[in-house]
Amino acid sequence: MKIYRKCLAIVLITIFVGASFGASDESLSCDAYGPYEGNIMDDIEFDGTATDGTPPYEYLWDYGDGNTSTGDPHPTHNYANAGNYTVILTVTDSEDDTASDTTWAYINAPPNKPSIEGPNSGKSGTKYEFDFCTTDPDGDDVFYCIDWGDGSGEICIGPFPSETCVTEEHTWSSDGTYNIKAKASDIYDAESDYTIKSIKMPKNKAIQMSPFLNFLENHHNLFQFLQRMFQRLGLQ
Repeated sequence: MKIYRKCLAIVLITIFVGASFGASDESLSCDAYGPYEGNIMDDIEFDGTATDGTPPYEYLWDYGDGNTSTGDPHPTHNYANAGNYTVILTVTDSEDDTASDTTWAYINAPPNKPSIEGPNSGKSGTKYEFDFCTTDPDGDDVFYCIDWGDGSGEICIGPFPSETCVTEEHTWSSDGTYNIKAKASDIYDAESDYTIKSIKMPKNKAIQMSPFLNFLENHHNLFQFLQRMFQRLGLQ
């Protein structure tokens, strides 16, 4: 009877200690969720969980671009380059058991800066055409956003297939120099830098007489004398 009671006590103590310190008969496992996606330099939120094993847990994230982080099951990370990255979450519990889960992160590249083809100068009140062209590295459809530089605001048109050039018309109502700005964005909101092209609408300049003609204009008698002399010499 004494032996039975001692064994029972050991079993009860084992159960109590195991329950108190989170011991589990189940193997440690983890989930990295995903897949994740975003644009270059976007902060992407990762989400990891661990189950079973013996807590507390240590979390190690490998983002696939040479960078890692530890400690936080819900970190943020951004990527400097486009691509499809393999992401690995490794969890270690207090018994040094480990579990891993793999997912991936797809990082989208923005379109290239658009080209702007059109005249460099013109006349106010006249309509002019400009061609805008770009290519998206991922082959995504693109939008063009154009600011004509005259305070009329930015317009965005599209989407168009990558490598499609579009033609837009504009009229400037007054003379001056205007900076046309254009950028491209893909359907995932990744934006290119602006391209800038200047167009001049010069004012009409009055025809100015040469200094010699101004002199003759102001000395009318001398002008008549020279005119008569040229006639006698047969030069007129």
